[in-house]
Amino acid sequence: MIEKIKYFRRNADQLPMIFHFLNTFITEYSSNLKILNEIKLSVEEIFMNMVRHNKTTDMDIAVKTEFSNNSISISLIDYEDKPFDILTTDEIDFDEYFEQKKYGGLGIHLIKKLMDDLIFNHNDGITTIKITRNINKDV
Repeated sequence: MIEKIKYFRRNADQLPMIFHFLNTFITEYSSNLKILNEIKLSVEEIFMNMVRHNKTTDMDIAVKTEFSNNSISISLIDYEDKPFDILTTDEIDFDEYFEQKKYGGLGIHLIKKLMDDLIFNHNDGITTIKITRNINKDV
């Protein structure tokens, strides 16, 4: 297994640096732009949810990349007292969603559709959300 970790301030202005970090790592193992963009979209959604919804800390958010067995995993690690388990979100009824003229709130749904695996863990005040994408899936 090959892994790298980097820390980012909890601010939207960090997204270009996160994308650069992901681009550098992922392109070592896959030239598939679809996979790269799906991972970046998923990481952006998770990172921004951590920034927007966790106001209990100003500590940096860690982004850990891993390559193993033809899959790429990205973990986002945050310190929080009251975690939100993204695995507990309900499936979206799109008819109802559009009927109510809602907007937003689709990010977690997209992550579940785009990634091959999604793991949530909270232990001793540390939340880890790990996404995994098989890089041979859409070759």
